[in-house]
Amino acid sequence: MTEALRATQAFKCFGTTQALNGAEITLERGQMLLLLGPNGAGKTTLIRAIAGRVRLDRGDIELLGHKIIGPADLARRSLGVVPQDIALYPLLTASENLEVFASFHGLKGAALKDSVGAALNWSDLAERANESIKTFSGGMKRRLNIACGTLHKPEVLLLDEPTVGVDPQSRERIWEMLEKLKQSGTSLVLTTHQ
Repeated sequence: MTEALRATQAFKCFGTTQALNGAEITLERGQMLLLLGPNGAGKTTLIRAIAGRVRLDRGDIELLGHKIIGPADLARRSLGVVPQDIALYPLLTASENLEVFASFHGLKGAALKDSVGAALNWSDLAERANESIKTFSGGMKRRLNIACGTLHKPEVLLLDEPTVGVDPQSRERIWEMLEKLKQSGTSLVLTTHQ
């Protein structure tokens, strides 16, 4: 099987606003797919539908060959999601944030500790591991946000505007992180204006 993700004939209205009008995407395993478009084009709505946070009015979503039925579909366990808004606990340290998100994904003991250590190194935040993230720059928070969405080693990762509001150096670092994920076999879908 080469397809990681497929959305076909995706339709979604919010009241009288047509957010998706027959959108279709196919993501091959190990591929990075960028959804490019202006605000209001439906990129985030499609990402949320794949993640189970929005129910399509019509259309189908298949993840790793399994048709997704509802928000709690077991197939979604192989999915990672990084939202556009920073989804971190500001009073916790980088390590503590990673530990919390790792436990959300069912990691425990040595597996949790190993995942947190690897994520700190991968995101280039190991030296700041024990600092409260309220002192972090926007780019550092973005990198940590991405790391939190990948702790369970998802086969497919959805990223909504992962480089929004960061400086060029942070943007470059984020693209390096995503390229490493792709090289490791993770399939990625991300939205962007760039």
